[in-house]
Amino acid sequence: MKLKENKKILILLVFLIVLFMSLVVYLSYFTIFKASAIVDHSANRRGILQEQSIRRGTIYDRNNEVIAYSEGEKGNYQRHYSYPTIYTHSLGYYSRVHGKSGIESRFDKYLSGREGNKTIKAIKAFFNKDIDPNVGDSVKMTTDTNITQKSRDILDDFGGEGAIVVMNPKTGEVISLVSYPDFNLQNIDADFDALREQNKGSFFNRATQSSFAPGSIFKIITSAAILESGVDQNYHDTGEESFGGGLPIRNAQQKAYGYINLNSAFTYSVNTYFANKAVEMGNEKLGEVSEKFMFNKDISFDLNVKPSKFNYQEAENRSLAEAAIGENQTTTPLHMCMMASAIANGGNMMKPYLVSDVISTDGSSVIKVEPEVLSEAVSPENAEIIKNMMISAVNKGSAKAASVRGTQVAGKTGTSQSSSTMNTTWFVGFAPADNPQVCVAIVVKDVDKLAGEVAAPLGGELIDYSLKQLNK
Repeated sequence: MKLKENKKILILLVFLIVLFMSLVVYLSYFTIFKASAIVDHSANRRGILQEQSIRRGTIYDRNNEVIAYSEGEKGNYQRHYSYPTIYTHSLGYYSRVHGKSGIESRFDKYLSGREGNKTIKAIKAFFNKDIDPNVGDSVKMTTDTNITQKSRDILDDFGGEGAIVVMNPKTGEVISLVSYPDFNLQNIDADFDALREQNKGSFFNRATQSSFAPGSIFKIITSAAILESGVDQNYHDTGEESFGGGLPIRNAQQKAYGYINLNSAFTYSVNTYFANKAVEMGNEKLGEVSEKFMFNKDISFDLNVKPSKFNYQEAENRSLAEAAIGENQTTTPLHMCMMASAIANGGNMMKPYLVSDVISTDGSSVIKVEPEVLSEAVSPENAEIIKNMMISAVNKGSAKAASVRGTQVAGKTGTSQSSSTMNTTWFVGFAPADNPQVCVAIVVKDVDKLAGEVAAPLGGELIDYSLKQLNK
């Protein structure tokens, strides 16, 4: 009898131990793996109250100018933006009602003071009265406010849909990132519903999320493939060439250039040349080189970036010929600025970044970003050849309107159809060509002219301004 009772007690004990361990595992799962998600969940009232008790960190531009800050009484801090329209899609907004976007969202755990040990912060504050444990970390962006303002002014004067990215090709720092149309960050709560009803895509970041056909700026990649493949670089151009099915591929204004080589074809953006050479090389070579330039790959950045697509695997002659001139791919302005930057940087594509530093309230460094090579896109020798062709395109070819007095610019234009009567126009370029300091990518949509008449002069204007601003 006693043995049976002991057995029952043992079974009960085992059951309780198993139950206790299950509870430990269950709670540990949420504590270790789900803590961040629970804290960030919109239904977590405690998180909202905690956030309101913290004065959100300040955001600076590259020159330490304040571009976002919070002030007010504890529990009722208000967010303020020094430049509420030019930083719409990079800095982004912070709202208790509508959430967060841009850098305000990506670095929220630092700005809101959630990252780091609060006990350590409190101890530091106890010994140093200048430290406030209820203030979030500061963030320093790589942007130049004056160049960002100029970028926005260019798009605003144009008035249509577009985007601009300016980078340091040697480091990957994003100096300006602007999308248009935009909205006023300071009025996000009051204007939110109206902006959605207008349906103009003001919330949409065209610099990182829009899918544009690159047009002839893709000839930079096609040129890299031609150089790498070793195909014959000579060609006799008659002004058009057929590749089976559909209309022939023709040059702009139906010009015929006769006997030309790669340099001439690039300078004058000869469609038939690049289409012919792509078919001669085959889809694998063009696809392989495009992927070195990060097509079909995710791009790690401080904002979400839509991957550029080039479905080359099953491309037949006609679609491959179109791809060679940028008509069968989709890409973003950020990516095209990275592509041109790789040529400017001797073939190395740098990882782009928009935030250089996160700084604690005691002045210590939390994050310090260092330049990083993302891809060895093309050999230094071939990068030099392509750079010289881009110089030729600006000096006497399709990108001539991008020239800047006293500074050698290297660039390329691109035009693709956005409708039966309207075009999407591009310019990518960098300067000074012999020691590049800035690289720009400009796209403006729905115009009835070619890129050489629209995007190229805007590119030259922005390069000129950016160099003067950075070298003041």
